[in-house]
Amino acid sequence: MKTKILIVEHDPTDIGLIQHALKIGNLNYIAEIVQTEKDYKKKLRNFKPDIILSNYTLPSFEGTIAFELKEKLLPRTPFIFISESIGEENEVALIKNGATDFVLKERLETLADKINRALKEAAQTKKELIDVKKVMDYSLDVICTGDQQGNFVHISTSSESLWGYKPEELIGKNYIDLVFQADAENTKNSDSDVKIGVPGTMFENRYIHKNGSIAKDPTKKIKLEKAFGVEKQRFQDLFLQAPSCMGILKGPNHVYELTNEHYLHLIGKKNIIGKTVKEVLPELEAQGIFEFLDTVFQTGETFSADEMLVKFDFHGNGKLVDTYLNFICQAHRDINGTIDGIFFFANDVTEQVLSRKKIEESEKRHRSLFENNPVPMWITDLKTFKFLDVNKMAILQYGYSREEFLSMTAIDIRPEEEQESFRQYNKSFEYDPTNFNKGIWNHQKKDGTIFPAEINAHEIIYEGGPARFILSNDITERKKAEESLLQSESRLKDAQAIARLGGWELNFETGIALWSDETCRIYGLSPKDNKQSYSNWISFIHPDDMDNVMTIVNESQRTLSNSVLNNRIILKDGTIKHIDSECRFEFDQNGKPIGLFGIAHDVTEIKLAKLQLEQQNKELAFQNEEKENRTIELSITNKELIKTNTELDRFVYSISHDLRSPLTSILGLISFIEEESKETDTLEHVKMIRNSINRLDEFIKNILSYSRNKRTGLEVEKIPLQKTAADIVDSLHSMKEAKGIVFEIDIKEQQSFYTDRLRFNTILENLISNAIKYHKKEESGRYVKIIGQSDHKKLQLSITDNGIGIAPTYHTKIFDMFFRLSGKKDGSGIGLYIVKDTVGILQGTIQIHSKEGVGTVFIVTLKNLKP
Repeated sequence: MKTKILIVEHDPTDIGLIQHALKIGNLNYIAEIVQTEKDYKKKLRNFKPDIILSNYTLPSFEGTIAFELKEKLLPRTPFIFISESIGEENEVALIKNGATDFVLKERLETLADKINRALKEAAQTKKELIDVKKVMDYSLDVICTGDQQGNFVHISTSSESLWGYKPEELIGKNYIDLVFQADAENTKNSDSDVKIGVPGTMFENRYIHKNGSIAKDPTKKIKLEKAFGVEKQRFQDLFLQAPSCMGILKGPNHVYELTNEHYLHLIGKKNIIGKTVKEVLPELEAQGIFEFLDTVFQTGETFSADEMLVKFDFHGNGKLVDTYLNFICQAHRDINGTIDGIFFFANDVTEQVLSRKKIEESEKRHRSLFENNPVPMWITDLKTFKFLDVNKMAILQYGYSREEFLSMTAIDIRPEEEQESFRQYNKSFEYDPTNFNKGIWNHQKKDGTIFPAEINAHEIIYEGGPARFILSNDITERKKAEESLLQSESRLKDAQAIARLGGWELNFETGIALWSDETCRIYGLSPKDNKQSYSNWISFIHPDDMDNVMTIVNESQRTLSNSVLNNRIILKDGTIKHIDSECRFEFDQNGKPIGLFGIAHDVTEIKLAKLQLEQQNKELAFQNEEKENRTIELSITNKELIKTNTELDRFVYSISHDLRSPLTSILGLISFIEEESKETDTLEHVKMIRNSINRLDEFIKNILSYSRNKRTGLEVEKIPLQKTAADIVDSLHSMKEAKGIVFEIDIKEQQSFYTDRLRFNTILENLISNAIKYHKKEESGRYVKIIGQSDHKKLQLSITDNGIGIAPTYHTKIFDMFFRLSGKKDGSGIGLYIVKDTVGILQGTIQIHSKEGVGTVFIVTLKNLKP
């Protein structure tokens, strides 16, 4: 007979793989395939499959829903999930809920074995149920089973003879509806005792017949006596064939009177009837088993235990094996009600306990991993996004307490402006769950800080319901690093473009080289054309350089050594470039060459500049030769000039002294004439002679100052500014033009001032004497002010008068040698020239501000030459 298999899958490829696995597994089957919930329900009713194979996730409905529908319509039909990995927690939850097994899509070779095992187990369960049903149907008593609500699930055929109802009339009805009203309360109480685990509950009640009367047992006594033997045999058959361990112990020594095969299989013994428990299982004495057996026998109190650990010595070698049992021990009474033994019922739940312990350990381990994970994690409801659980790191990083988290939804940790987009995104997820597995979202902490979080999400079953497991990784630093990397890459590209330096990598396996953007630009290509072959590169090489390039390349390939190339290339537009290249081999872990990488440097401008430089060097060499010749000529000329200047200085100095001596004698003679002569004309002529001689003497002194200024070096010393200015003013008081002029001297010496005293005096004497000489004739209100201030850097000095002034036209000319204003006072025209020259030697500047008829201001700034 063919096995009926219902396949719940939407992917044609996966359907083909499943059918292939069924075929190679030598299964004799027929299969139906469904993709929607509607078709699935229809096939459950009409096709009635022997086994169901279902994907965990379907586009239109979930595999968990398919399992729930199966539990309602075909509860005993095996159900196997076939899917990608859904996580250990999900597998555990579904196994707890009754799923038969799981098969990963990548391990479909195990499918046939798992189907055979599931069908075998289902057949065994079905056989046991059939055996029980036979016993029920042949019993003269009503035997039934019910659900948690008290509704009939199975009921024996004797219901018709006792109550007037056929079994099918009672299925789904509540048993309490048949109980006589006066007995209903007692019946409910007994029902409650059973549900909470009170063992051995026995009670009497009356039932309402279908015809409305109180149901009575119609069996005659003779019929009962006749049936007693049959019932006893059937009870013994039921006892022996029951799917659980059962037995009867007699007497205070607990002698085995009756046991079934399941019990013998449990303890691994045979031929135990007539023996005491202590003889058969001596290892139980140290485990306290005999104490509670004695208590049951002596008191009649029922003893029950769930998942009690009992250690059996199966092989008689002293090695005890852990076995977990659910069992009940009740007192067995004789016809007079006296306790004569113990009836025991046991189920071996070792596999379930160990599986549960494994599951609990797994849950504990996963809980620890979840709670102590350094990455924030949480679980949310699949529909409402409400937080169901959060780990410590989520609490620490987001700033919310666990209680606050559990009162919030995943929407609440999004910035307000992004919450609506999150809702819309989740609506799309309802149609395509794969969209939600991974992404980057902005999250907001309790303090308002917004940061980027990388989300990984997986659907799980949490506390029996669909949920979503989330990992949230703060990628703020990674974002910064990525931005920094992008910036670095951009700068690298810019640097390569500036340096005209490109890179490339050649993969020997593919024969393709990846060129950088700058390498593409060097070769006149678009950055999009960054994949080039070796032959393409060869096509760019200048024909005149080809032999040399190929010689170097071949030698490098032969010796697996690095190579350096200096050659020309010709671009597609005919442009010729000079390229310097260097390449190196890349080796795998076995030393085998797997590629080349290197650089290409565009040195065209450098080459052209070098050629230009060589030409310029030739021209410069020629010019230098001419300059050397010219230098020799200039050196000779300079020596002659030095000699000439020296002789000229000597001549000037000598002439100045030689001229001043006769002038001094003439001035003496004039003084005699002025004292002895009374003639007016003579005195007037003498006065004119004196003025001319004074003017000539002043000119000679200026010539001497100029000569000395040019010939002598600086002699820097500390200058008492206020005193020096006062001394010079005192020395000039003898000038007749100084009569009536008020002199004001105010020089603030914040720092001591150092300069050449002789040259400093020359500057002041000339400027002050000019201020006196070119003053107005009126005597009242005339002044000359010498104001200044010195610090560690400079001296700033101003000489101000309210004399005749100088027109702006002449401000730039008055410092020229021998320049004199026509119609003004007599002068040599060399004094201000000497002043400006001296100021320059003292590393200073001089400025003039003057207006004709108003006055003049000279501003002198000199560097403080403090050593």
